[in-house]
Amino acid sequence: MRREETLEEMVARRNKRLKSLFSRNGVNVRLVGDDQKPAVIMDESVVLSCYVKNFDLHFTKEPFSDEIVRTVKLKHEPEITRYEIQEVIESCKHRPVYRIILKDTELFLVGYNYLNSEDSVGRYPVFAKHKPKVYFDKSYAEKVAVNLQDDGYEIEII
Repeated sequence: MRREETLEEMVARRNKRLKSLFSRNGVNVRLVGDDQKPAVIMDESVVLSCYVKNFDLHFTKEPFSDEIVRTVKLKHEPEITRYEIQEVIESCKHRPVYRIILKDTELFLVGYNYLNSEDSVGRYPVFAKHKPKVYFDKSYAEKVAVNLQDDGYEIEII
């Protein structure tokens, strides 16, 4: 007898199909945030105007809009062509994301380490080439940048 799939397993399966839909159609995406309601970041530069509900991917006309332009069922073999996915992405308005980079390098802020993992004492930034921390709000990214500059890091927001 097959055991019942947990919510976490179902969400993981759905998100795997979501990523696969884009990658098999030549679109570079990364899912960030809450696994149940992930933000879809394309080319580390914009958050796509779309959301997943159950196994449906809904593209919306613009950020935070209720106007659905196209819905794609996240089946094992989704019924959408590379051309159609490009077309729907181009027809929607997307939000930019902001990243913090060390000046004159290709290293992005990716997170933080702590001298003591029990609390935030001794927090220091970690920079790497891949999977940068993305900020949806430029003013928040600017606050983080100021704190890093105060600590002596030469950084910029891109």
